[in-house]
Amino acid sequence: MAYIKINDILKKRGKKEAQLVPQAVEGARIKVLIGGCSHCAKLRDNVLEAAAQLGIPESDIEVITDLAKIMRFGIMSTPALIVEGRIVSIGKVLPVDKVAELIKNKSELS
Repeated sequence: MAYIKINDILKKRGKKEAQLVPQAVEGARIKVLIGGCSHCAKLRDNVLEAAAQLGIPESDIEVITDLAKIMRFGIMSTPALIVEGRIVSIGKVLPVDKVAELIKNKSELS
């Protein structure tokens, strides 16, 4: 399964990290964009577990399954994770500890 490493691509273009996605700012702090595959379900479960470890309520997490909405974010491959309006992962199932690290780091920056 192919996936895109956003920050690696942006570094090659001379940018530091993923830009803010305007439509991702509204609503929940954490958005999990998933299709119907088992990889997507695993990322969703890992995000929920990481949020529980960090004491983040489930109301701060939004799971988006509508492909039309996912495409509006500019995501072409699922699963994807958006934290604090920034795309942090596309096409990759992240382990719980990595998800917790990304959530913690992005929350500190905001």
